[in-house]
Amino acid sequence: MLALFAAVALGELATFLAVESRIGLPTTLLIALATAVIGSMLVRRAGGRVWTELREKLTAGQAPTRQITHGAAILVAGALLISPGFLTDTIGFVLLIPAVRDFIHERAKTRFQSRVEVRTYPPAGDVIDVEGWEVTEPEEEPRRLR
Repeated sequence: MLALFAAVALGELATFLAVESRIGLPTTLLIALATAVIGSMLVRRAGGRVWTELREKLTAGQAPTRQITHGAAILVAGALLISPGFLTDTIGFVLLIPAVRDFIHERAKTRFQSRVEVRTYPPAGDVIDVEGWEVTEPEEEPRRLR
């Protein structure tokens, strides 16, 4: 993991220096700042949409698996977009594309589907019927709730 982090940092530095040598330091810094600002706005918008879809799924009693995968990808995109660098910004912007997030979701679903067992509670057909009692004082008889 440390080697990956070091490789990304070196790649970012090399890319930054290459861009800076062609267009100059002020323009390079402006582009880096602009990608962070634009990226944050796009992450906020995409995250808001996914959050709304997630709430709708939960309200309908459905599992929001797609929305959870999309939300995780948007979270990673946000982290990559606020970190300085052109390589991480590129990956962050790519993760904001819904088709890319759908592809990631389908891959994750295929990989984990055989490992997950879904159980419902209570099991289908079984009904648990209980009566409630209110206890006000330890000495008194319990009263039946209506």
